[in-house]
Amino acid sequence: MTTHASSRPDWEPFGLAAGLRGVVAVSAMVLLLAGCGQGSNTPSSSAPTSAKPVAPAVPSAPASAPAQLPVAAASAAQAQAQQAAVAAKAKLQSMSVPDLLAAARDAYSQHRLVTPAGDNAMEYYEAVLAKEPNNQVAKDALREAFPFGVPDVEKAIAQNNFDEAGRGIDLLTKADPTNYTLTLLRSKLDAQKKLQARQQQEAQLKVQKAAELAAAQQAAAVKAAAEKEAAAKLAAQQAAAAKAAPPKPAVVAAPPPKPAGETRAAKVVTPAAPEYPLQAARNQTSGYAVVEFTVSASGAVENAHVVDSSPRRMFDSAAIQAVRRSKFEPALDNGEPVSSVLQRRIDFKFGG
Repeated sequence: MTTHASSRPDWEPFGLAAGLRGVVAVSAMVLLLAGCGQGSNTPSSSAPTSAKPVAPAVPSAPASAPAQLPVAAASAAQAQAQQAAVAAKAKLQSMSVPDLLAAARDAYSQHRLVTPAGDNAMEYYEAVLAKEPNNQVAKDALREAFPFGVPDVEKAIAQNNFDEAGRGIDLLTKADPTNYTLTLLRSKLDAQKKLQARQQQEAQLKVQKAAELAAAQQAAAVKAAAEKEAAAKLAAQQAAAAKAAPPKPAVVAAPPPKPAGETRAAKVVTPAAPEYPLQAARNQTSGYAVVEFTVSASGAVENAHVVDSSPRRMFDSAAIQAVRRSKFEPALDNGEPVSSVLQRRIDFKFGG
């Protein structure tokens, strides 16, 4: 950072006397803040000018209070953040230019360039410019601090802290609005938001699928129990009827069975190659689709539908068309053609 001692005394380090004066001033301001807090919870224009922002007090809920709903908790957090922002803005407006420059130097030395909100170097320097638009010290400092604040914004984006990332980008924009790095940061933020939305949607789909599977399993269990109970009742009724019924006549011997014919599953005669979907080819996407269908007694393909695929719905239509164009021989039961249900997995490999 470039400084000029002759024209910018604000960049000079504090001396011992200045440091002692700062300690006394901070102590006095802490006492003043305590007195003000007893009288009113609303920040006033005479708020202390300490470099550290004072977090707003949050009343604690009684131990017996019911748990807040997620929406209510989010609204409370947003309201608290807005309260903190208002308090931080009031604090910056109440500070003098020398105090703002001193606080900015302290934040800069501790690498608090864009965070935390209300107590970082860039906000202090911007507050200086709000009071003195031609303050060259603040202008130079903002320009030189810009590249060092970028990693903090990138970290907030990577941690999905989108509000904090947006606030950091706004600070950097005020410092250097034409810097191309801002475009890159906004692109990263937008991409990360889309990624999180997609991940949340996939998680919701997994939860929904698990719930549907659990419901189906429960229904199957109820049905099996009902069938078992009905079978037990029928067996009891048959046993009671057998005891009361007269003896049955001798059983006439059944005629000899007919000679058994061939029994086998349906088989494909001419498999049809699937057509690669245009969208998948453009995106160079590979995947598969599992098609379930019925081969009728005449060998026709009926009721073809996809039961599993990846990516979802990307290759469904092409796989169904490939199955419908294929030729099959029906299954045989003792030499008689019968319909049967088959599954076929069709793979789509780009460039393979």
